[in-house]
Amino acid sequence: MSYWQGRLGRWGAVVLFSTGLLGAEAPPVALTIQPVNPVQDLITYSSKYATVTPLLPGPHDPNITRLAANMLQQMHYLRRPLDTEMAQRFLNRYLEMLDPVHIHFLQSDVRQFEKYLPKLPDVTLNKGETIIGREIFARFLQRVDQRVEFVAGLLRKDEFQFTGDDRYQPSRKDLPWPEDEEAAKVLWRQSLRHEYLEEILNKQTPEQVIRKLSARYKRLMRSWGELASDEVLQIYLTALANAYDPHSDYLGKAQLDNFAISMNLSLFGIGALLRDDDGYCKIESLVAGGPAARSKK
Repeated sequence: MSYWQGRLGRWGAVVLFSTGLLGAEAPPVALTIQPVNPVQDLITYSSKYATVTPLLPGPHDPNITRLAANMLQQMHYLRRPLDTEMAQRFLNRYLEMLDPVHIHFLQSDVRQFEKYLPKLPDVTLNKGETIIGREIFARFLQRVDQRVEFVAGLLRKDEFQFTGDDRYQPSRKDLPWPEDEEAAKVLWRQSLRHEYLEEILNKQTPEQVIRKLSARYKRLMRSWGELASDEVLQIYLTALANAYDPHSDYLGKAQLDNFAISMNLSLFGIGALLRDDDGYCKIESLVAGGPAARSKK
């Protein structure tokens, strides 16, 4: 009769060995755990968004939307009705908030979205429907996933040569969206090469660059893909408020609570500075004299 024990060997190998009743140790058997492939990890994560459906609205979304739209129409200093012109500004602002550098949406997407304009004022003011915003967001997630999948394929090949005469404009907010998927892929490839070259010039090795860019695009996918319905609603109604003026915003409950805390200085925490590390919350440092520091734990 024996039982198995294990310990971590060199290079991440798990070394298993058995011990009999008298404590005799059998020859160890090494099972090597392969390190995580950052590109494959990116592909695996992105595959969750291969099929994207619009998020379901919250139970109070219609009332919130109607109230916000009517307040802006009746109480904002502009006193502007939510007409076709304002609806165009509303739609434009929403697209800009989702894709400010014009790299994900296609021009064909934008033309399709403009078909919503005639009914946008009525469904917003009178019905409180947000299906237009949710369908646009679903299309945006689809385009982000397509970009991440395409980038992962380029990173997997690792064929980055800089011997030609390429040109790329990183600031694209005043440039048009790509016409179609083929034009988008050309743009996505140029953007990735720009990012890769920047890291090489920062003295990173090719292996470090692949790992860093894979993590970066995974964060991009996660930051949008994990938004809840109320967070998408906040973006949508903020776009509506911005259509009236750039200093008007919509705050959902969570954002309003955070705003109140920052204004009233009423937050009492543990006294720790936190940071995001690839989707995980980690403690950066402790605030001197705070509860965490005083506990000495």
